[in-house]
Amino acid sequence: MKKKLVVLSLSVGLVAFGGAVQAGSSWSNYNTTVGKFNGSGYTGYQTKASSGTYGELNSSVVGGSYTVDARMRASSGTGSWVRSVTDNDYRTLPNSVPSGLSARVEFSNDITTPVDVQVSGTWRSN
Repeated sequence: MKKKLVVLSLSVGLVAFGGAVQAGSSWSNYNTTVGKFNGSGYTGYQTKASSGTYGELNSSVVGGSYTVDARMRASSGTGSWVRSVTDNDYRTLPNSVPSGLSARVEFSNDITTPVDVQVSGTWRSN
């Protein structure tokens, strides 16, 4: 009985983990809040498919009349900030993230932004 429980627990854990990280060539939805006064917000993780390739960001909505900055981040390798992302905006995300690592997009707003900003769209790490 204990052996069945351990196998079942491991199976559930692997399925849950597999759903949390997507392949970098697939588009993933994001919907996150970027905190006020230079706060941050994050997408879910993707596994970077290729080294030396830019990620892509399709911004659908940036709340209010605000803009946010975005960059790709991983435990090893980070991209430069892409500035002033707004509604219905497409951007490439330069980065030095090696293939096989989990990466995500970090959003940030200005130090003078007095409200939380909701952002949504799609992205892929490539």
